[in-house]
Amino acid sequence: MGLSSTLGASIFVITISAQFLIARCMSIHEKQALNYGDQRLKRCNEVLQGMKLIKLLGWQDIFYKMIKNVRKLEVNSMRNINSFFTASAILTDSSPLMVTMIAYGSYTAITGLVLKPDVALPALALFNIFQQPMFLFPINMFLTVNGAISTKRIQKFLNSPELDESNFNDKHLIDDKEQSNQTKDKNRANSMKAKYQAKDTTLLKQNDISESYGALQSSFNAVDVQPDIPDDVAIKVQYGSFTWNPRSSIPIISDINIEIPRGKLTMVIGEVGSGKSSLISAMIGEMTSLQGRVQFNSRQQTVALASQKPWLINASLRDNILFGQPYDYERYKSVLEACALLPDIEILPGRDMTEIGEKGINLSGGQKQRISVARAVYSSKDIVIFPVILDDPLSSLDAHVGAHLFENAIKRLLVQRNTTVILVTHQIRFLPHADQILVFENGMISYQGQLKDMENHHPDIFSYVHQTERSDSESCTHEDALFTDTDNERRLLEKQVARILEEKHLSKSADFSLTFAEANDEARLLDEEEIERGSVSYQVYWYYSSSFGWTMVTFILFFICYPSFVIGANFWLVSWAEDGLSNSTEPVSYYVGVYTSLCFSAILSDFIAFVSLIIGVIHAARIIYLDMLGKIMQSPMRFFDITPLGRILNRFSADTQVIDSQLMTTIDSTLFFTMSCLAAVIVNVVISPYFLLVIIPIGILCYYLQGIFIASSRELQRLDSVTKSPVFSHFSETLGGLQTIRAYRCQRRFYNTIMDRVDINNTVFLYLQTMNRWLGVRLDFLGAIAVLFSGIITVTTASVGYLAPGYVGLAIAYALQTAYFLNLLTKLVANLEMQMNAVERVKFYTDLPTESSEGEEPSRHWPSVGEIKAQEMCVRYAPDTDTVLNEVSFTIHPGQKIGICGRTGSGKTSLALAFFRLIDTYRGRILIDDEDIGTIPLTTLRKRLAIIPQDPVLFSGTIRFNLDPEGTKSDGELWQALDIAQLKNVVGDMRKGLDSGVSEGGENFSVGQRQLFCLARAFLRNSQVLIMDEATSSIDHQTVQILQKALSTAFAKQTVITIAHRVSTIMDSDIIFVLQSGEIVENDTPEALLANDKSIFYSLVLSDKKKYVKAKIHQF
Repeated sequence: MGLSSTLGASIFVITISAQFLIARCMSIHEKQALNYGDQRLKRCNEVLQGMKLIKLLGWQDIFYKMIKNVRKLEVNSMRNINSFFTASAILTDSSPLMVTMIAYGSYTAITGLVLKPDVALPALALFNIFQQPMFLFPINMFLTVNGAISTKRIQKFLNSPELDESNFNDKHLIDDKEQSNQTKDKNRANSMKAKYQAKDTTLLKQNDISESYGALQSSFNAVDVQPDIPDDVAIKVQYGSFTWNPRSSIPIISDINIEIPRGKLTMVIGEVGSGKSSLISAMIGEMTSLQGRVQFNSRQQTVALASQKPWLINASLRDNILFGQPYDYERYKSVLEACALLPDIEILPGRDMTEIGEKGINLSGGQKQRISVARAVYSSKDIVIFPVILDDPLSSLDAHVGAHLFENAIKRLLVQRNTTVILVTHQIRFLPHADQILVFENGMISYQGQLKDMENHHPDIFSYVHQTERSDSESCTHEDALFTDTDNERRLLEKQVARILEEKHLSKSADFSLTFAEANDEARLLDEEEIERGSVSYQVYWYYSSSFGWTMVTFILFFICYPSFVIGANFWLVSWAEDGLSNSTEPVSYYVGVYTSLCFSAILSDFIAFVSLIIGVIHAARIIYLDMLGKIMQSPMRFFDITPLGRILNRFSADTQVIDSQLMTTIDSTLFFTMSCLAAVIVNVVISPYFLLVIIPIGILCYYLQGIFIASSRELQRLDSVTKSPVFSHFSETLGGLQTIRAYRCQRRFYNTIMDRVDINNTVFLYLQTMNRWLGVRLDFLGAIAVLFSGIITVTTASVGYLAPGYVGLAIAYALQTAYFLNLLTKLVANLEMQMNAVERVKFYTDLPTESSEGEEPSRHWPSVGEIKAQEMCVRYAPDTDTVLNEVSFTIHPGQKIGICGRTGSGKTSLALAFFRLIDTYRGRILIDDEDIGTIPLTTLRKRLAIIPQDPVLFSGTIRFNLDPEGTKSDGELWQALDIAQLKNVVGDMRKGLDSGVSEGGENFSVGQRQLFCLARAFLRNSQVLIMDEATSSIDHQTVQILQKALSTAFAKQTVITIAHRVSTIMDSDIIFVLQSGEIVENDTPEALLANDKSIFYSLVLSDKKKYVKAKIHQF
């Protein structure tokens, strides 16, 4: 064709140049979409982590709208990306047509020759060959842009500050199992030990931010020689100033100069936010050092940590205690006894092999704390002595259990065995047992020494402890009564345990020899992730198509029109070329005009089809996501108890990503190649019907191969999706317990675990790609056969004079495309079904049962007086679980202050949850101001009541948002609430005040401060009914006293129900409820219960050892 073909081919050059410009624009919007996706996932993760509190406060709609708004921004970015993708695809699809229009239209004008079949059809075949890579160009460009941006984001993450890699080669950062498996150079180790008796833990300096962050760096080198630590010192901190933000120069704790005595008990006390927990974090290398160093004694270099907020893994109770250590039955049993876990284990469905949900969701706060302490105690070995750091582990325990744990676990199993113990606590009644006391004030140590020397420095603390000791000695005559009562209660518990075991046909004397696999089904909390079998249901396709909207019809219609116009243009080209042989008198402009019209019609159809596809895909992605989000937000709390967080996040991330981006290109490509294959077959059949003799057997073989491929690849795709969930779950779980993992030096074990899970997922992906290659080889072979026989048939037919030469060329041109199209179509059909698996998995979550939100709205001022009546209330967490509250009945008069106490696991928190219908009240009812709460819409009920939960949760954002997310309160009201919660000075000292930032989970505040924020939040609700569930468990005694005075004024007229482990916080209550095994066994005034030395409440008060015990006992 000469110059005209070159002129036409220039369109390809222009198209490719335009594609690069489009790619640059796409990359901008792709970055935005990924950033919005990060924000959405972060918010989703935060919502799932705090779902219990969100439901208690009735904030589902608030967070739903928040995620919806971020999703809207993400969808808008996706729309922009897809618009550029459409422009790229239109250019690609139209470029072959534009090339042929220009080449054929200018051929006669440039060369002066008539267009004939021997010129037109070979050129058409060549241009069609160019169409194949051009079609893939925008798809590959889209993937390349996405990959480049993702790679840069990963690179940025990998370049962020991290622990020094050399730490993992240092023996005190390696698991015991790994350490025993490694070959060590003993001679070198001995010489090093001779040189340096002390291991130095130098925390990251501020000018080392680019290299590492919060690192425990070993200084085994001749340059950095540190002075030896005396043998009687376990940990030494010199001139220490530490901060959380590596880029900040303001220390959180400063001027720290301490020596922790080896083999002794050191207690750390102080007010909320004074820096106690920060000291622990600094010791284990979690903070940035502005100056100073932390040194560990070489003989005590491994650390066990029981944090204030217990962290448990989704495994059996036994595995949570062993935590990777070998199972030693005698030591294991002694730890269980010391931590008062045996009674709990006996009544668990699978005993110590009972599965613990994520974050210990199926355990009470006290049980989680005791398991955390048991882990620390069990990790001790007779031949390896190490510090055990306890960050207020007694805060969630009642008086009896706390005293038992302190005496038997901390003192007997640890301190008496020369283990160094650092105990951070607000319970200063234990101070007489401390060998050393550290008092924190405003981020500094105000006192360091023994109790006997505290009188001059802290007379208030000294006086408090002294009065407690006096009350203990003066009430010693009542100890026999306490022991008798405790023995009676223990015998009662043993009878209950024996009855339960008898019902389950278990033996009380059975040892802990079960494996998780051998434990009965009741021991398992989490079910296996649901996985469908067989073909993806047509209901899934219909669900997606209905979400697509009206654009689905437009898309299909115009996508059918596109190849129809292309076929028409090609047949017109053959007619044009054939007329050239017969010297037609029609002008060239006539042929060019019709050909151009058909080409432009094809381009227009392609454009409308793509626009319809984009509108439909974006609409479907938005509708499906919000549908899933809404159903999850409204799901019962039990769903979150038994479903791993990673399984839900998998839907919000991987499956959503498939629906958002991959399905669009797959649907487009599948329909395009379907139409192209049909066009190729139709053209060949129209030209030569004998082609059916070839294409039908090949079609049958393709269908057979496709059946084999889809059956295997579909299940592999499902396995690929399912095997991602454990990766997400483990990763999320690990992030939540990083401090504990690093303290125990288990980084390598957790790293290996997640890599094993990634390897499993990658193995499935590898098999999936192998299946693709298996299919590709066979389809290439069948395609080659189709081309061969198509050529033979058409040439033979033409040779006998039944077919014009132009149609022979057209048939061969389409036959050459058939092999390629057939190969891709078979793969794309399989890919479409595999990707519809994501829709299938998301659809499963859109069909989840939801909480009933129906009911009749109460009056605007309900509850107005706060009268509460419980009538034979029976409560359980799910229909298939045991009753946790059994036929509980009581009446609370308006404005009464009710205190609820009982042993850990007695049902106190369950009672609180029943008021909010967070668990199933299957019999009986609760009336508040004569309104049955079961008939009130859930959101209304939860917004009309106030609660301070056991687990304080803050959300990322601002302090203002955490206190008043609906924005209905004035600044004055917010400051008043903070003043009552003793936080006014804390927030006032922050640069932005109420608009100061709160990190995810409120990690930039201490646990005690988080509880105080929750208290301020409850005050702002101004409800007539307030429930306080262990609201002061993480707050020091002095702050508790101030709060009690403030609360007595702020909530003077409200009905207040206080659940407490420390009975001192409920001694001023009007009525005390004592719970045991899900029943109210005592219900009277504190004075009446204290007058009866046989009462359980009396024993709780006596064991709590508070200063007012003497006064109360002698008064009544």
